[in-house]
Amino acid sequence: MTGLLGKVTNQPRDVVGSRAQTEVSAIWGEIPGEVVSFDDKAQTITVQPLYKPQFGGEAVDMPQLYEVPMRFQRAGGFVITTPIKPGDKVTLRPQMRSSENYHGGEEYAASDARTFSLSDYEAFLDGGEALTDPIPNFNADNMEIRSADGKFAIEMSEDGKFRMRGAEGNWFDLLATLAEKLAADTLVIRHGSSTGSGHALQFQSDYAEIAGKLRGMAL
Repeated sequence: MTGLLGKVTNQPRDVVGSRAQTEVSAIWGEIPGEVVSFDDKAQTITVQPLYKPQFGGEAVDMPQLYEVPMRFQRAGGFVITTPIKPGDKVTLRPQMRSSENYHGGEEYAASDARTFSLSDYEAFLDGGEALTDPIPNFNADNMEIRSADGKFAIEMSEDGKFRMRGAEGNWFDLLATLAEKLAADTLVIRHGSSTGSGHALQFQSDYAEIAGKLRGMAL
């Protein structure tokens, strides 16, 4: 408390409060990090924590962390992966206790070897960027799996329509255009016998139906 702190004036509650605050401040929590390198076989990264602790009033760089597990979305027999490149941002999350036995194939039994330690950080793709680096060209209407700049994407609307933006345009639009042209084509294809002379007209209604379905799925 102000006015009571001093060499011989510290009250017990002040001492306890100071120690409790120091202990809480020493616990490692989530911090952003920047990828230095990625091992795609082990799926671990070398990462530079972006948090800079203060020592003697000066901010200092933390050491790089090695063999940090890189976490991808994996569930139900499916995995969503993306390339990991130097400079990518990640969120580093600590484990409550030492995880080295678990990663070595053993049970995750309680261990007091470490608590919220830098040695037990794991890297996640959801986050790490500052608010000064928002996602460009964000689609506020539909879900997208996209390139960082949004130029290429698989886009899905809530009512089940799709748009797939590739290097040559919207895939569904190209397929629909092809189907429409096939439906309008009246060329009689001959195969050397009269049995093949009516195939184009015979499947014209099928082409039109396919074009209608593709148009119905496109945004």
